[in-house]
Amino acid sequence: MPILKIADFNKLISLKKMSPVYLFSGEETYFIDICLKSLEKIINADNLNREVFYASENSARDIINALSTLPFLSEKRLIIVKSVENIKATDAGQLSEYLLNVVETSVLVLLYNNNYKKETISKRKELINNCISSKFCVSVDCRKLYENEIKSFIKNEFNFRKKNISYESISKIIDNNGLDLLSIVNEIEKVCLFVGENKKEVSQEDLSLISGYTQELNIYSLSSCIESKDLKKALFILDKLLTQGEEPVVILSVISSSIRKMLNAKSMLEESSMSATEVASNLKIHSFYSGLFFTNLKKHDTKQLQQTLKKILETDVSIKTGLSDTSFALEKTIVYACR
Repeated sequence: MPILKIADFNKLISLKKMSPVYLFSGEETYFIDICLKSLEKIINADNLNREVFYASENSARDIINALSTLPFLSEKRLIIVKSVENIKATDAGQLSEYLLNVVETSVLVLLYNNNYKKETISKRKELINNCISSKFCVSVDCRKLYENEIKSFIKNEFNFRKKNISYESISKIIDNNGLDLLSIVNEIEKVCLFVGENKKEVSQEDLSLISGYTQELNIYSLSSCIESKDLKKALFILDKLLTQGEEPVVILSVISSSIRKMLNAKSMLEESSMSATEVASNLKIHSFYSGLFFTNLKKHDTKQLQQTLKKILETDVSIKTGLSDTSFALEKTIVYACR
């Protein structure tokens, strides 16, 4: 089966006909996430019938064993393999063999977050090519959009929400958010919420009014990105904050606050044996965000957090004494925190 575009996949998934294997590959993680969510909605597998593996950490044998397990009180099992771009050559070879004899009671989803056309490892390349050519696999091209395509994407997203917007205003959204689709979609949601349901036309004035709230939102987002170790987005937000004229000391304070909060949470969990609920209450973490906070907390260890605090102190001194370029010093600190 030839590799599908996003629009073709959406048409196919609307028919609710499932294939044993799916490959979502490309550099646009927003599209990969959307495709996965659409598929998950159709399969509707509960926790007993849904497993997530990471290609760099789990073996092909583990994945195939999960695929061979019969579903429990369900029609299908859903097996998701993330970061296939990091899969070992031997495991890639075994999954290629699986494509020759798939298990009909399971659905295998491979997420390849990179440009699959530039794959250089022969076994990985073979796995990608076998997926694309296999009659059992639906392959979807989740490539990055060009700027002119992003303009059409933004226009369609507003139309879907029953809003009209000029191309001048669309250009302003791109100037403010770059070409990252997740940031753009979040901005669209924010704009639509700001103008309300009754207003159908989104003007440049609306975008100017809402930009006043953007700096505060970016401060919160920077903290969230550091907690999740999303380095790319954290650096993007840092650039926006500096462009907006935010004080470097304030930005560094936000980074420090985020690290201290995680360090305190680690101490309460590991040394005081407190429950996650008790920790959230003590640190005043809203219940809506607590689940994500504790998930992200697992990505950090106590020693690393302590070292990051020392790095923040060094950065503070270098900025205040003029020993380092402010922007570069903050970038290095965020890279260190997200390492």
